[in-house]
Amino acid sequence: MRRSRQYSTSRGGTSCATVLGIVLVVVGFAFAVVQANTGGSVPLDTPNFIGYAQDSLPPPAPALFPSVDPLVAVGGLGQARAEHTANLLPDGRVIVVGGISEASGSPSALTSIESYDPNTRSFTPAGDLLTARADHIASTLQDGTLLIAGGKGADGRALASAEIYDPKTGTSRPTGDMTAARVSASAVSLADGTVFVVGGTDNGPVWSAELYEPSSGTFKSLGPLAWADGAVPAVELSDGRVLVAGGGAAGIPTSEAEIYDPASGAFSWVATIQMVRTNATSCLLGDGRVLIVGGLDANGNVNLTTEIIDPNGQANAPPMWLGDPRVNNTTTAFGDDSALVVGGIDSAGVPIATAELFLPGKDVFEPIGTMSEARSRHTATLLADGSVLIVGGWSSASAVTASAGLYVPDSTP
Repeated sequence: MRRSRQYSTSRGGTSCATVLGIVLVVVGFAFAVVQANTGGSVPLDTPNFIGYAQDSLPPPAPALFPSVDPLVAVGGLGQARAEHTANLLPDGRVIVVGGISEASGSPSALTSIESYDPNTRSFTPAGDLLTARADHIASTLQDGTLLIAGGKGADGRALASAEIYDPKTGTSRPTGDMTAARVSASAVSLADGTVFVVGGTDNGPVWSAELYEPSSGTFKSLGPLAWADGAVPAVELSDGRVLVAGGGAAGIPTSEAEIYDPASGAFSWVATIQMVRTNATSCLLGDGRVLIVGGLDANGNVNLTTEIIDPNGQANAPPMWLGDPRVNNTTTAFGDDSALVVGGIDSAGVPIATAELFLPGKDVFEPIGTMSEARSRHTATLLADGSVLIVGGWSSASAVTASAGLYVPDSTP
């Protein structure tokens, strides 16, 4: 079914995961209390840490979203697409790569690439990939080229292949394959020029991480992870380390978190997440903390909660309520610690049109509007002027959109 494709990394074994997930939530709540009182990281030999359950929190007040569209319309894509990537270049342009296009009821991966010009607010063709891809990774390298890897190909199978796209020439060339095929992986460009890749799926969760080295054009394995697998968000911290939060073990969502240190090449385990979740989104706030939003809970339900986690293992505040439950949304941080949350899929499995803003200091989410078109598996790119470019996505359970829009803050952060 098309709905399961949009969730993309929801794992099998639903009934087993549901029962065991409930047990783990109840048992693990004690660990949440201990951590909140001690303000420290959970030691490596501590059993699986599971935090709050959604139904253990005070019920939220109903959120009222204004009917006004929070986005300013800009020129549309030449090709409707979802599950694509969008990367900001040093010259201010945004490169939109691949994705899925729904044609005559048959979704297919794309090779096409488009470029967004913020001066004209329009898209133009910018070349083609060597291999059609959707739900892949794309990271900007220090020389201005893009590493594009993995995803699902034209036949729907997970890819291990990778290529380098040069926006100056609009051409792509092959580079070394990943050590594992991955769909819905996370990637972070590190300060030393390498690219950290983690998680994803390939007929099941991929429990490993690897590093791309541009100098040799090769990937090297960083070994298995203790818990994080599947669609896990990875965020570069202010000190250059990478936080990998949530995910699951054997298809069961978890609240575990690990930190990768590029200096030592090692992982350390910090159980700092309050809620069980997978398929969440996250971003780094200006104060060094990480905002993690939505996803799926232990029972496979769309999560209505969000939280701020401290990568140094300090005590965290209880989870906060979103205005709408959502997964496959985007979360974009601004320089003033606020963050924009757009679209996604709701608890009924339907793409949604609402947007909300995380307000720093108050630690609350403010509903800011309802887009003219629902979106999930779209992209959100922070531009140099402080606006956010929202591109494409699934507009319904069976259609993708070519439309794009800008969120323009009242004052540029």
